Amino acid sequence: MKYLLSLLSLCVALSLNAQSMELGLWGGASTYSGDFAPNDIGVYLETMNPAGGIFLRMNAAKALSLELGLNLGKISGEDGVTNDRAARMLNFRSNITELALKAQLNVVRLGDARGTQVVPYLMGGGAIFRFNPEANFDGNWIELQPLGTEGQGAPGYDSPYSLTSFALLAGGGIKFIFKERFTIGLEVGARKTFTDFLDDVSGMPVNYLDVLENNGSLAAQLSNPGITDTETQNLDYTRGGEFDDWYYMGGVSFSFAFGGGSGVDGRGIGCPTF
Repeated sequence: MKYLLSLLSLCVALSLNAQSMELGLWGGASTYSGDFAPNDIGVYLETMNPAGGIFLRMNAAKALSLELGLNLGKISGEDGVTNDRAARMLNFRSNITELALKAQLNVVRLGDARGTQVVPYLMGGGAIFRFNPEANFDGNWIELQPLGTEGQGAPGYDSPYSLTSFALLAGGGIKFIFKERFTIGLEVGARKTFTDFLDDVSGMPVNYLDVLENNGSLAAQLSNPGITDTETQNLDYTRGGEFDDWYYMGGVSFSFAFGGGSGVDGRGIGCPTF
């Protein structure tokens, strides 16, 4: 909550001194990399889901724009579909709700401010996001975090993980500005998270009987569906890897400028207009 209040306070402070503001919408796709999607661009394409949001952008100077956005996305994965681990028999989906504060470094402005400008830019910032992984079990979607599929809450295991976390943003895009009022943009951004539980799967060592006895049969089944005989099968396992998860959002935006205009046609820092 304190991060959210800090972001909102900063946005209000910036708005009060703004020379130029834009209000916009965007739509596109979201995907992720983690224990269901290895480092393979082809897998990223298979795990794409719809995404979109609304944003308020302040053009502080010719070289710098600041943007506060509320974004919605979805991520998902399934063993044997988005990876080659069909024997693990796990799957998940999760909605992502993100409040992001970005800084856009406008590399150069090409074109005529009275007509059309083309502005490539680099993007960076931070975000607070909410997620809630679910698994498809016998045709029903089950929330995973309350179950403790990796023994969370049981003696000797960690506490349940938080469904709210923080991410660092990096990416870039290009803006097409028409007569200082209308902007169409293309952007792709990566989110480096500080949680390994976007998909409910981590590198934590787990014992099946610990999950079964402390968190119940449903938690144990969803923890490791491959175990059907506790007398003969290995009951100690690790479900995933050790690295934190990432998610990605990108798409097309449209915004309308009020105030000084989206091109900041006045004094400011940055590259000259060509």
